[in-house]
Amino acid sequence: MIRFQEYLTEAAGKNLHLEHIEDEILNDGINGGRAAINFIQSLRDMLAGTAKTSVNVSTKWDGAPAIFAGTDPSDGQFFVAKKSVFNKNPILYKKESDIDVTGDLGEKFKVALKEFSKLDIKGVLQGDLLYTSLGTAIPDHWTFQPNTIMYAVPTDSDIGKKISKSKIGIVWHTTYSGDTLEDMTASFGVDQPLKKVSSVWHTDA
Repeated sequence: MIRFQEYLTEAAGKNLHLEHIEDEILNDGINGGRAAINFIQSLRDMLAGTAKTSVNVSTKWDGAPAIFAGTDPSDGQFFVAKKSVFNKNPILYKKESDIDVTGDLGEKFKVALKEFSKLDIKGVLQGDLLYTSLGTAIPDHWTFQPNTIMYAVPTDSDIGKKISKSKIGIVWHTTYSGDTLEDMTASFGVDQPLKKVSSVWHTDA
């Protein structure tokens, strides 16, 4: 599914809530409607091969929950976090005992903390979790359902062979940079080489 365009809301420069292009009508009235129409026209021109400017589109993965991972600029320690990472008093999970959620969600953050620390992430990345365990709901396929959509990957495919060795899967979509967590700004995409480890399957949107 193509995500035509997404907008940053809730906090300037922070990607805490992603919205679709049609929401701009509700967010910004007539100007939002015009912006949506202009973007769709630009997308049409791109598909027709007549575009004069570039148009950015991305794949929409239906992952959950949102996870932030990276280095705390204040002390250089690795952390994972929920959206509370950008609170005035951020809640960061730097060791397993810091994780303040229980049940299945808590277990997911424990796996994320252990495995993402191996990736040598520069700055802070945001992504949507895809799985910490795989199912076999469809014969000859690995399956996982992080949210409403079930994904099925053929077990004998290249991706299937990779995820079979992994303990966690995530799609990264946003990079944060700045001298402090509070001052960090977001840019869509991930433009840094992450260390390859078999226990983590990751891609970017």
